Amino acid sequence: MQIGGQGIFLANIKGGVGKSTLTAFLTDYFKQHYQETKVCLLDTDPQGSAVELLGTSTSVDLVRHIPIGDRYDGVNAVTLDGVYRRLISDSETLTVVDTAGGGIDTIWQLVMISKCVLVPTSLSWADLRPTIDFVSELHSRKEANNLATPHIIIVPNRISHQQRNLEAISNAIGDMNVILAPPVSDLSIVRTQASGFSGMKGVEGTRFHSELSRLGEFISNYVLSGKLDDYYS
Repeated sequence: MQIGGQGIFLANIKGGVGKSTLTAFLTDYFKQHYQETKVCLLDTDPQGSAVELLGTSTSVDLVRHIPIGDRYDGVNAVTLDGVYRRLISDSETLTVVDTAGGGIDTIWQLVMISKCVLVPTSLSWADLRPTIDFVSELHSRKEANNLATPHIIIVPNRISHQQRNLEAISNAIGDMNVILAPPVSDLSIVRTQASGFSGMKGVEGTRFHSELSRLGEFISNYVLSGKLDDYYS
């Protein structure tokens, strides 16, 4: 399956929802499963957490930190624009972008030319309420520009295995054109990796590995394959 020439953003106005950790694991997942494709990570979060995790990995073809935030002028935004557009024009490259908590006003044009936006959230109302506001903004921008993509995909994150009732998220979405991805458990397992981040291999045999694999398969089979494009067209 050809998955290159596409971009995936992980974003949410709410910080601390696991964007960077999911970014690192999904980037590693795609590289391991699509070895003929160049997989690149662009980290726009000033904290650089995804770069810090993947910086020790040699499997990813490009890991680059281009911080975008209130403390930075427009130079990095222009740099990011050029780098991202060049990468997604390459049919042999898949690009994954991590973002900081906050709005996407600075880079919303790049988000709008992406294949999908993954929006992690827990079931906590403190996370869910700003997440729905953020998703609503994305949905409005798509409608205003008459766009079929990016597909907006909420990733239920840090969901206990015993509490898989996602009704709160479903009700909050309402009639917005938003997709629910398979849920993922607590990401605290990452902190148990004694020798630093080792990607999917480092969590083999765990429920977390199975759930991340299922999420990766979902994105591959429905988003990157073009099935959702066909459905919504």
